[in-house]
Amino acid sequence: MGIYDRDYYRDEPRPWGGGLETPGTLGAMGATIAVFFIQAFTTRPGETSKLLKWGDFQFHKIAAGEVWRIFTAGLIPDPGLFGLILSMIMLYWAGKELERNYGTKAFIAFYILAAWATSAGKLMLGLAGIDTAISSVGISGAIFAVMVLYACLNPRKTILVFFVLPMPIALVVSLLLGFALLSMISDGTKVHAVGVLSGAIFGILFYKLAPGVLNWLHTGRPRRAARPAVRLFESHDDEEAPERNAPVQQEPTAVSPPRSARNDTKVDEQLEAKLDRVLGKVAQFGRASLTPDELEVLQQASEVYKKKRS
Repeated sequence: MGIYDRDYYRDEPRPWGGGLETPGTLGAMGATIAVFFIQAFTTRPGETSKLLKWGDFQFHKIAAGEVWRIFTAGLIPDPGLFGLILSMIMLYWAGKELERNYGTKAFIAFYILAAWATSAGKLMLGLAGIDTAISSVGISGAIFAVMVLYACLNPRKTILVFFVLPMPIALVVSLLLGFALLSMISDGTKVHAVGVLSGAIFGILFYKLAPGVLNWLHTGRPRRAARPAVRLFESHDDEEAPERNAPVQQEPTAVSPPRSARNDTKVDEQLEAKLDRVLGKVAQFGRASLTPDELEVLQQASEVYKKKRS
C-alpha cells in the first residue's frame, strides 16, 4: 500500500468531521446527553433532580466531607435544553479536531480535568469566603476549555458566525467567554463565572504544557511491541525478479531501471520506515507529541505524495 492510500493523506473531506474516528468526543457527548435525559425523566416539574442534589457543587457540603461533589459538579449538565444544544455543538465542532491532534486518551483526560478545574476555581472562591452557600453545576467550564484550546491551536482560522459573518475563531471565543461571564455576574453570583474562567485558564495551560508532557510520556516509558511494518511506498525495484537471471533481452533498458530510479526507491524505503514510526507515535500519543524532526518527516512524506499524484 502506497502512502497515498493512507487515510492520513487523503484529500477527500470526511463527512461530519470524521464520525467514529473521534470516539472520545462522541463518548463525552453521549454521556452528557444521557445524564441530561436521566434528570429530565426522573424529575417532576418544579422540583430539583436527585442527581443535582447529590452531585452539585456546594462549598459548605464539601467542607462537611462530601468531597465527591468536586469531581461530579463539572460533568453534570445544567437542566436547560438550549444550553445543552449549544454546548454539544461546540463540543462536537472543536472536540473532534482536538482529539485528532492530541489523541483520544489525551482528549478524554483533558475534558475530565477541565471539568475538575472548574470545581477547583470554585473551591478557591469558597475558601476565600465568597458565595459559600451557592449551588453550582454545569459543563460550561469544560466546554470553554475545549473552545479556548481550539482557538490557541487555530488562532487565525475564520468561521462564519450565524453562517453569514466571517470572524476569526480567537475573537469568537473571546466574545462567547465575555458574554458568559457577564450573564453569570449579572445574576449576582460569582461562583459560576469563576468556574467558566477556570476552565478557560486550564485550556491555555494545557496548550502550553501538553506537548512536553506527551513527548515525555512517549520517551519515558518502554514502547509497545511494534506491529508488522506496513508498506507505505510502492517499490518497483526488480532486483529479485526472475527476469534478472534471464538471457539478455533485445531491449535491456526495459529490464534494468535507471540508477536514479534505484536511488529514489532506496530514499522512499528510508522515508517509509521513518514515517511508519512517526504515524505509530501519532496513533498512540497524538500529533502534539511529535518533535520538530518528526514533523519534518511528515512534511517530506507529504511532498512525495504530491509528486506521486501529479
